[in-house]
Amino acid sequence: MINSLSKLCSDILKYDKNKLIAVSKNLDAYYNSFIKKQLKPNGVIKERKIDEAVGELKIIHKKILKHIFHEFEFPSPPFIGGLKGKDNILNAHFHKGNTYKFCTDLKDFYPHINHNMVYKSFIKIGYSPDVASILTKLLTYRGAVTQGGANSTHLAYLTFLETAEKLSKICDANQITFTIYVDDITFSSQTDFKELSIELRDIIIAGGYKINHNKTFYTRGKANMTGVTVGQNTLNVLQSFRDKLSETNHSHAKKEGLFRYFERVVTYYKVSQTNKFSQ
Repeated sequence: MINSLSKLCSDILKYDKNKLIAVSKNLDAYYNSFIKKQLKPNGVIKERKIDEAVGELKIIHKKILKHIFHEFEFPSPPFIGGLKGKDNILNAHFHKGNTYKFCTDLKDFYPHINHNMVYKSFIKIGYSPDVASILTKLLTYRGAVTQGGANSTHLAYLTFLETAEKLSKICDANQITFTIYVDDITFSSQTDFKELSIELRDIIIAGGYKINHNKTFYTRGKANMTGVTVGQNTLNVLQSFRDKLSETNHSHAKKEGLFRYFERVVTYYKVSQTNKFSQ
């Protein structure tokens, strides 16, 4: 709990209060915006607008990440992606052994989260209005969470906490495993829960989030989850990764890196139930 702007600056961030306020009032001077192109496996080029913090704002963002978000304990599960020591393989591992799976994707996750959602989230965890206000100003740009921001995943998770609590309550009561990997949300169980999947989806929508229906499915058996094929007792890499691994034009260092990732995926099921919570 941070109950005053003075405490935020002097005790938490160790940053001059007047300077912090000045930066928050002139954000346009501290952002570099550009379009990032990404070639998808299906050959489609996806464009994303990136708003990159620069100068003093970048320094402030790093301080907020280190002294606020790295100290905040997001429950894991369900929160996995973007958190220290937790990756897509761990996310998939939680669902190993479950036959029925419901996967969905949050459309435009970061830019869809507006400054009001962020402000209310800081208030809910006990921050005073002045602290919540300036953190919201510093961490959002033009009314929304930015793509590519150092704090964007943590900030998005913070806004999703209330919705996650509602989903967890239903999942815990019905023996459903539930994880969040950035904008990918996955549910799985050893028993059929297809009827509940509609209720779970509606809770997400009611929380103010948009569902990507093209990436939403309910299935039985193997499924691709956050870049990993999840079977009954094993994890495996996707065929697209196997194709990449078999290419001969990689440098020695890249080839080794790809093979290390392959080994991590296919042997991850050996991690004990106890250890997987601490990874």
